[in-house]
Amino acid sequence: MRFTGSELLLYGGIAAMAAAVIATVTGIVVFVLSGHRLKEQLEKEYGKPSISQK
Repeated sequence: MRFTGSELLLYGGIAAMAAAVIATVTGIVVFVLSGHRLKEQLEKEYGKPSISQK
């Protein structure tokens, strides 16, 4: 199956957008999980933050 130049650009763009979505979702998951671990570690070392900090 041969693709024309326009079809290559179309399907290449679709593939690039799909890869960007997958990378974004992966990044969000990694940052959320590492954020939870960091929060737990900081609370363990320094205690829970006080609510009213004036």
